[in-house]
Amino acid sequence: MAERKEYKIKIQGQLISVSEEIYLEYYRMKRRELHLEEKDKAHRVFLYSALDTEETSGEDAIPDITSPKVEDVVTDKLLAEKLHQCLNQLTKEEQELIYILFFQNKSEHQVSRETGIAQKTIHNRKVRILSRLKKLLEN
Repeated sequence: MAERKEYKIKIQGQLISVSEEIYLEYYRMKRRELHLEEKDKAHRVFLYSALDTEETSGEDAIPDITSPKVEDVVTDKLLAEKLHQCLNQLTKEEQELIYILFFQNKSEHQVSRETGIAQKTIHNRKVRILSRLKKLLEN
């Protein structure tokens, strides 16, 4: 009578008895993994996981180029605060025109129709206010 062969695989340092099917599949996957590693080595592929330490993963070393830089966020915040301070120095009429044109995104033509003031007058006021704002921001 033929003896039945016992198949074992090593998992976390212990030999585990498995069926022939599991044994063959396990070592097929193991060989595939080794093949891919050899292929990566031959093509000089560098894996960030090679930089893993106990404290951090290698992926943490990859800079996130999609997120804004902290310096830019702080600068934008400071400029926005300064702009609001400067806007508060304008007259109520000037503030209203800036609000309508830039915060409500209305065109000079729309404002002209709604207020009955000539579009050219609206434009000249806007230019004068923006010039004043620029001077206030520079100081």
